[in-house]
Parts: sequence; C-alpha cells; structure tokens
Amino acid sequence: MWFVSTLGYALLSLLTRGPATGYDLTRRMREPIGYFWVAQHSQIYPELARLAGAGHVEVREGDGPGPRAKKTYTITESGRAALAEWLPEPPAFQPRSEMVLKAYAANSADPARMAVMYQRIADEAGERLKAWRAELEAMAKQGYSDPSHPGFGNYAVLKIGLESQRVTHDWATWLAAELREVVSEHDGAD
Repeated sequence: MWFVSTLGYALLSLLTRGPATGYDLTRRMREPIGYFWVAQHSQIYPELARLAGAGHVEVREGDGPGPRAKKTYTITESGRAALAEWLPEPPAFQPRSEMVLKAYAANSADPARMAVMYQRIADEAGERLKAWRAELEAMAKQGYSDPSHPGFGNYAVLKIGLESQRVTHDWATWLAAELREVVSEHDGAD
C-alpha cells in the first residue's frame, strides 16, 4: 500500500474538480486553500510523480509552450478511492502558531512594541474579514452554500477562514489594548 501525504491528498482534492497541470494546481492551491494550508510550487511536482507512481493520478503529455512537454494530471479511480477513504478520518491537531507563541512570551519584550504588533495583526485580520465576508456573500448568491454545489468546498473553507479571522481580530485587539494599558500604567508611574 502506498503512503499518501497530506499534500498528496490536497492535490487529489484539487484534481476532483478536473484535470490540471502542475502550474494550474499551484495556482488553485492559493485560494481558498492557501489561506490555511500552504504548499510550495517545488513540492507539488515531486508529489505528483509519487501519486502517478501509486496509480492515483494519470499523466498525459502534450505540446507545451516551451521546449518541455506539457503534463496534465487527472485523478484515477484509485486516487478517488484513496481520497474517499482519507477524507472522513479526523485530522491531527495542529498546535503551532507563531502568533500565540509570541503572546506567551509577550512580557519579555517592550509592551508598546508588542501592542503595535498585535494591533497590526488585528487590523490585517479586520481587512481580511471585510474582503472574505464580501466574497462569501457573493458565493452564497451563486449557490455555493448548497452542499451539492461543486464549489461548496470553497465556500466551506472561506467560512472557517472568516470565523478564524473574526477570532484573531477580536483576540489581537484585546491583547493590544491590554498591552497598551501596561504602557499607560508604567508611564503614569513615572
């Protein structure tokens, strides 16, 4: 039995929407998946080769724009079966967050600088909230919110993204205010 990596499953997921080149897959990986799960272009081609070796994707070569052949990848029944088996398995908890790690040690740095950094995080999350909310509303109007719609996965990913940015915005705003309070108390004590 072939081991399929998480990147492999991500590529199989993208290929369920239709055949694609490695370049197409890199582009598709940017939004909305790329909001939460990132893969480098250089990682995609070796993974596609592994998937082809496992019989999970089929490769067709055709004329390319340059000297190399253009390779188009299509998911096979074996790939669909592997993906269908993997999808219902609960994902592993991913506890890594640099933003949270910095909060843990916030009292080891200048609170004014930390407040600025967390306010920037809150502001950026607020901007993403606005943009993603508008995008989500547009998707809902186009029927993406219906689980039977082919774009429902995009809608679901963007919805969790919206919620994560709301939480990040609220938490970072609170933390920045707390840190500014420390600065005010320190300045008032002088």
